[in-house]
Amino acid sequence: MQKLFKKLLAVIAHPDDESFGFGGTLAKYAREGVEVHVLCATRGEEGQTMLARNKLGKAREQELLTASKILGVAKVEFMDYRDGTLCNGLYHEIAAKIEAKIKSFKPQVVVTFDQNGISGHIDHITIALTTTYVCQKYTEQLKLYYFGRPEEYTRNMQDYFIYFPPGFKKSEIDVVIDISKDYDTRVAAMHAHKTQMHDVARILKAEKDRPREDHFVEVFKKTLRLRSGQGSVKKDLFY
Repeated sequence: MQKLFKKLLAVIAHPDDESFGFGGTLAKYAREGVEVHVLCATRGEEGQTMLARNKLGKAREQELLTASKILGVAKVEFMDYRDGTLCNGLYHEIAAKIEAKIKSFKPQVVVTFDQNGISGHIDHITIALTTTYVCQKYTEQLKLYYFGRPEEYTRNMQDYFIYFPPGFKKSEIDVVIDISKDYDTRVAAMHAHKTQMHDVARILKAEKDRPREDHFVEVFKKTLRLRSGQGSVKKDLFY
């Protein structure tokens, strides 16, 4: 019998999303032998930094490649959009690129932002919606998960962009990943994003006293699982 290798695809908007968000989860699964790929929409050309704007995209591209190597990511690909331009006019074009990746890679698990983009970032929201649109065609082949923060975490976020959306209610969370063994790896990957150290410091300060956990909502299978009496929180995205 042919062995089924586990594969996980992370679909993100910018360099740093892979580390600042679910970096601990990516590191955990890579360490356990899962083939992890990252598909990134932009090179983060509009990020806040002291670096000259015309040099920022190239710098952040390299930061993503460095961080991904630290996390154990096997492959990083870019969709070649410009930071801050993801919008409804591009939805189907972006979706086509995501679908092409899913067809070629054939992951059993796809992770992306929740529908509020976690922080309300329009680029994040676009990636969440387009990834969902594609994955709903492949529910028999893969599980799609939204990554987000619990509401007790997000209620303390003030003046981020303009309004920080509420996080997941405890009853909404389907999978909690223990990243305690991989937290230091995630932090090291975060520090690879040298142009974004202001955000690294802010995030690590906010997380200082929080459990080393990542929280996910399963998008398409939740209702079926509850009906079958298996509504307990899982500890594995590949359950």
